[in-house]
Amino acid sequence: MKKIGVLLSAVLLLSLYSTAYASDLTKSVQGAWTAKVADAPYGYQDYQVTIKQVDGKCVADISGSQLNVKNQELKEVDGKLTTTVYAGENVKVVIWNEKKEVKGTADTSMGKLPITFTRAKKAE
Repeated sequence: MKKIGVLLSAVLLLSLYSTAYASDLTKSVQGAWTAKVADAPYGYQDYQVTIKQVDGKCVADISGSQLNVKNQELKEVDGKLTTTVYAGENVKVVIWNEKKEVKGTADTSMGKLPITFTRAKKAE
């Protein structure tokens, strides 16, 4: 009986840790960003991205010359936020935190293209 209690405690602690980690990840990427996919075709390189919480979900508003989506849900998978958007083709976008920087990739028919995120400056 003690072993079951220890096992349940371990599972509970692991789930609490996972929840806290997800919360930290989404908090760290929330806000307004400029995103650049340098290797993408012309017109698909520059975006304005706002990541926020809506109804308990992490969502993104993404706008660029060839893409404009609102409240695109981001799901956490293996410590990274993922979504799929349609920009002439289905593109899987993955966002993560690495050494206090937000990084990402766009998985396209051209391969995985790196995304550079820069926090947008607030208007004064």
